[in-house]
Amino acid sequence: MGMDVYGLNPKIHEGTKQPDRPENLHDGASRNVVDKYFKEVEEYETKNAGVYFRNNVWWWRPLANFIIENCDWVTQEQQARLHDNSGFEFTEDEALSIADTLQQKVDDGKAKEREEKNKKDMAVAEKWNKGIQKQQDELEKEVKKATGDAKIVPYDYPQPFKKKWEDLQGQTDRNASYPFQEANVKEFICFLRECGGFRVC
Repeated sequence: MGMDVYGLNPKIHEGTKQPDRPENLHDGASRNVVDKYFKEVEEYETKNAGVYFRNNVWWWRPLANFIIENCDWVTQEQQARLHDNSGFEFTEDEALSIADTLQQKVDDGKAKEREEKNKKDMAVAEKWNKGIQKQQDELEKEVKKATGDAKIVPYDYPQPFKKKWEDLQGQTDRNASYPFQEANVKEFICFLRECGGFRVC
């Protein structure tokens, strides 16, 4: 699960051509045909940075939040649409404005500072989550002993064990799952410069 970000009018560099999609790509095409096609697509998108940008949800949310924090012109609707797969569109001027702002944050060191802070926050969250996991492991042993079911999973825990497991799960620090890197910002800037506007799907 993640965000597929497509250029609306991407710059296509001379000498590159979008690969033809095999008609039977997902219906009987050989592994060689499938692999060849996706390799050609990857090469095409690498040479034409404005065609497509993808982050899984863990990478995208911190990037989208960084945009929202630093682009004060972004409307509340645009802020919300950066975080969903609705196909919401940003114009070319908006894309270039985001690119300029992000480049400024790279140049002044703010993107790198965010990366370093993110690393520290993730380390703290991971340590906390290990403690939560240890408690859940102990609870699992207790449940198996009480029920005599060696294969029982949390969904099937009887009360009050299930509530205790859910309470522990609710204490999990999600910050452990959301990385932020300056390199990802730079890659998105390249996309923004050449996308001609974009939509988030």
